[in-house]
Amino acid sequence: MKTKICALCQKEETTLYRVQTTKGKVWIFVCAECCNEVKSKPDYRYGGTWKGYRH
Repeated sequence: MKTKICALCQKEETTLYRVQTTKGKVWIFVCAECCNEVKSKPDYRYGGTWKGYRH
């Protein structure tokens, strides 16, 4: 199982969400909790889910 660190809260997770929170080309990976918080930002864009495990 692989993990990554949430760009906002620094928690280590096995599932992260690729999002943009500002206009431009910068994408970050955030955990589910942080993803819910940034969804309300006007420039929010979802770019996929990263999973550190296989089904």
